[in-house]
Amino acid sequence: MDKIVFPNAKEKEAYSYAVEWEKFALSGIGEHHFEGLEAIGLSYNPEERIVQGIPSKPGDADITLHYKYSDSNGEQLLSKPVHLFVNFDPRSLWTEEEPPPEAPYQKPHTETKRLADGGRTIIAASKRGRSHAREAKFREDDVDAIYRADTGWYVVTVADGAGSAKFSREGSRIATDTVTEHLSLSATSSKLDELEALIAQWEINPDDANRKAIGDTLYNTLGNAVFLAYKNIAKEAESKQNAVKDYATTLLATVCRQYGNKWFIGAFWVGDGGVGIYKKGEAPKILGETDSGEYSGQTRFLTMQEIFEASAFYKRIRFELVDDFDAMVLMTDGITDAWFHTDANLFKAEKWDQLFAEIQKEVTLTRDNENAHNQLLQWLDFWVKGEYDDRTIAILF
Repeated sequence: MDKIVFPNAKEKEAYSYAVEWEKFALSGIGEHHFEGLEAIGLSYNPEERIVQGIPSKPGDADITLHYKYSDSNGEQLLSKPVHLFVNFDPRSLWTEEEPPPEAPYQKPHTETKRLADGGRTIIAASKRGRSHAREAKFREDDVDAIYRADTGWYVVTVADGAGSAKFSREGSRIATDTVTEHLSLSATSSKLDELEALIAQWEINPDDANRKAIGDTLYNTLGNAVFLAYKNIAKEAESKQNAVKDYATTLLATVCRQYGNKWFIGAFWVGDGGVGIYKKGEAPKILGETDSGEYSGQTRFLTMQEIFEASAFYKRIRFELVDDFDAMVLMTDGITDAWFHTDANLFKAEKWDQLFAEIQKEVTLTRDNENAHNQLLQWLDFWVKGEYDDRTIAILF
């Protein structure tokens, strides 16, 4: 055999290969060394006869084996080329391209929030996906959050603009901003006191009628905010002579407030992604259902008239009253597809435990961590093959 062929390596991944001299008709090899290994981040252990290291340079490596046979008598070193191909790290192939500066609805590629007020802390991060970055497109996700100290009312929203809609980045912004602002202003102390009375009645008598009374209240507050978001999108579309569907977006909206020693959490959900209440080791409480279509990528959007049919709309509003929780989480599908893969997995405690274990490797989830939102943004760079969409996550903990 004129050429020695080593198994392929992968750029930036550990490589180890025990050289099989017999395979290359070199069973009688004596003195020898390799030339060219160090240039690509590899080395050779002659005692164990192992080539190892972390290849730093992709492509065909230029390596030569210099050797003598053990029974040679002072002959010069012989040489043989060594073929080693280092596969590219797919992450190195991604590029960051800028959208046209003249395009309407300019949007930053990232966004973060941190609110350390009240009894809980909110951190949120949103980042343009690798596929959008490579194609010079804008981030289509959006996120917003607010806390009202006078009412103790938290509002958190995330939205994912449709990839097929040319101005969805603005639709998601209008949706999150409208719902957050409206709920922060409309939830007056008197209205929240009324809700508290309904919750107290429901705790005494948890029948369907008392539960429906709470649902009706949410329908008239959270539901109104969602409908206003739709109207604001339609208004913007009309002003620019565009179709409403050009602004198609999903929307996940939550409200949260402490009542006595319990927490009330309400949610509206249209589209994909996920909203859940997490407590370590326990099955999460999922506040809605993913709108999945017949084919991958199909979902429902806030801009669809069918969303506002009364009975269907009511079902999109959910609430829970819990003694305690570790976190309330809202995620676009850039997170849920990468971490949960299926709708069924979204309900599994072990999947949520894994998610939080990974987040906490990079994010210190403590009240006094003033950099938590930036750490969360950095965490969004996690790599999952085939998952290159925008990523947005908001955590109330």
